[in-house]
Amino acid sequence: MTPNMIKLVNGLTTRVLDTRGDKPTLVLIHGLANSIEIWGRVLPRLTDRFRVVAFDLPGFGQADRPVAAYDAPFFVEQLKALLDTLEIARAHLVGSSLGASVIVRFSAANLKRIDRAVLTAPGGFGRATHPLMRLPALPVVGDWLGRPTPVNNQLALRLAIHDRRNVTPELVEQTNRYARAPGSDLSFVRTLQTGVGLLGVRERDSFERLARKFDRPALVVWGRQDRVFPSPQSERAAALLPLSERILIDECGHYPQWEQPDVFATVVDHFLIQGSQT
Repeated sequence: MTPNMIKLVNGLTTRVLDTRGDKPTLVLIHGLANSIEIWGRVLPRLTDRFRVVAFDLPGFGQADRPVAAYDAPFFVEQLKALLDTLEIARAHLVGSSLGASVIVRFSAANLKRIDRAVLTAPGGFGRATHPLMRLPALPVVGDWLGRPTPVNNQLALRLAIHDRRNVTPELVEQTNRYARAPGSDLSFVRTLQTGVGLLGVRERDSFERLARKFDRPALVVWGRQDRVFPSPQSERAAALLPLSERILIDECGHYPQWEQPDVFATVVDHFLIQGSQT
């Protein structure tokens, strides 16, 4: 499974892993400062039953980093551009953090393109987030404090990952390598600033309105020890999403697909296969 660089219909270039074949299609959408690699521990399990498509959101990984707003409409456009480029009319969507929030925002104009959705710890179902996530919103110094420097990257990974043994040297090196790409300061800081303010998560009302209209089966997955968006927010998510189930994963932070890959792959597989049998 070797990723390829492709040009999207919107003109941006990104890296895509596509296992192809005639199985049901499952699209993986990563979170802030992540890349295709964050799915590496679950890919072997998911490819048994699905055509898996994973891509670097523009602004991260090996994708282009345009001068852009890096707000919700920007990321929704990238997901739509990927589906259009690969001529995927409808798919299961699995998102992590930012990627999960993008799925909910994407549904506003594209609900018919979603089969089932797995929403892993999206921001938008509560105001609370860790103080480190709010630093880029500070006047004057916010841009500087939010830069993806090696020190900040290490702090962010330790915040997101519950068991520090999973903050592997390889993950740290890879995060730092992508953060050195030109344009990363802009993409990282703007993404944070458009999503989180000094008082916490922004634009919750519009996000929750879309969640109430998300008329697709949705699995809400949360790490019980998540420090980025506390796990009680999963209760709000499950209450608002009309066709939802909720799973809390123990001994797990913000990236269940990385920290508890076997559990994550099992619950995702079971949930999505349920849909193919109904």
